[in-house]
Amino acid sequence: MFAFRMEAPRQGTISTRTARPLRLVHKLADVTKVVRGRSRMRVRAESPIIEDIEVSGRDMSTRSVFNRSRWAYHQNTGRYARHMLSIFRSVTFHNLQAPMSFIVLTSCAVVLYRTLVDTGRLPDLFQGIRFTDVPFQLTSFALSLLLVFRTDASYGRWCAAMDAWGTLRTSAADLVRKAAAWVHDPAHLRRLVRWTAAFPACLMLELRYDSGTTALEAAVRQELGAVLRPHELEQVLSAGPHYHQFCLSVLTALVGAAQLEAGREAALLGELSGLNQAACECEKILRFPIPLTYTRHTSRFMLIYLTALPLALYDSCEWAAVPVTGVVSFLLLGIEDIGVQIEEPFSILPLPEICADLHLSAQTAVAQRDMVACLADPATCSAADLDLDPESVLERRADLQQRRQQQVARCGGGSCKCGAGGVHNTTSSNTASSNGAGGNGEYTVG
Repeated sequence: MFAFRMEAPRQGTISTRTARPLRLVHKLADVTKVVRGRSRMRVRAESPIIEDIEVSGRDMSTRSVFNRSRWAYHQNTGRYARHMLSIFRSVTFHNLQAPMSFIVLTSCAVVLYRTLVDTGRLPDLFQGIRFTDVPFQLTSFALSLLLVFRTDASYGRWCAAMDAWGTLRTSAADLVRKAAAWVHDPAHLRRLVRWTAAFPACLMLELRYDSGTTALEAAVRQELGAVLRPHELEQVLSAGPHYHQFCLSVLTALVGAAQLEAGREAALLGELSGLNQAACECEKILRFPIPLTYTRHTSRFMLIYLTALPLALYDSCEWAAVPVTGVVSFLLLGIEDIGVQIEEPFSILPLPEICADLHLSAQTAVAQRDMVACLADPATCSAADLDLDPESVLERRADLQQRRQQQVARCGGGSCKCGAGGVHNTTSSNTASSNGAGGNGEYTVG
């Protein structure tokens, strides 16, 4: 958005013809101030997926995922002026400085030579040859097809990477949610949560660092230091370089050691299978790029096309051919560079934020499991928990106690288990708690 700063005119110095435009300018300035007061944002730098900005004096550069405020900023029509003003701070511009400099210098040399030839200071080495734009018209459609294929294939890989991490996030959240409800040992549940948070962190680092390097080991040590215990971290480092596979093996062993029912264990193992599928998809995207022939030929095509462009532009533009060639080079090379950048999406996706969100949501699910149990069955917690109605809790417990006494009388004093199909006698070794009610009874109410 633009703001206008104007000094107040002196009395009697403005004609009637100029008074109305000035009033319109002042109104526009007032509207601009109102808009800027609602959302004062300033672009400081750009990345392939997000802008580094300030909002009303607050730094938002660490937020690489969108929220409602960022979407409103992104959809604001002031983006046209904002994007034009931030061209020289963009990643695309910095990436293209070398090829654009070569093309602009070449165009300057071509224009200088043609100017000296026209003034008679140099001989015309191309006498009898007329440069036209016909070759560019014949080849522009082929260049367009190459650019469309390049960007479309790269965006497909970007979407596949996002889908893989979406699957990973869903599977990890479901794993923790089910484990919080089914695993009753708190220490065992905490171990499972720690290794669930370690898995995406290890996968992220393996996607961003070369396998087997000291940089990867140092990054793993730093990233997992706040997630795992010291002895667990040393075990992960000793099991490298495929750290995420080791975390998955530990999770599989933890699910087996939880001694759950067959159906529940199969459900947790299914979530682990989702984690493994997401990791395999990420490794495929990282290891197998778009066929390099397309990238090489597109680069060669564009460089030859743009280098020869001043020859066709000089007759109609003369010295203006230099800036025109520079602008066209930035536009076309920028499309190709964007495709190259998003072809490998893991270096620019907000993976640290995804891993941190997974760890936080896992810890929250564990911390809230007692609250969830109280909401599901108020008789399993004290009357003071969650501001429950004491009378309803006491009535529920009295009803449970009465049903237990009836079962004891029906079973003849032996241990029994009551389910949907009726009451079944069992041995004393097959006792169970009464739906987590906190008592020492040996009977389960269906």
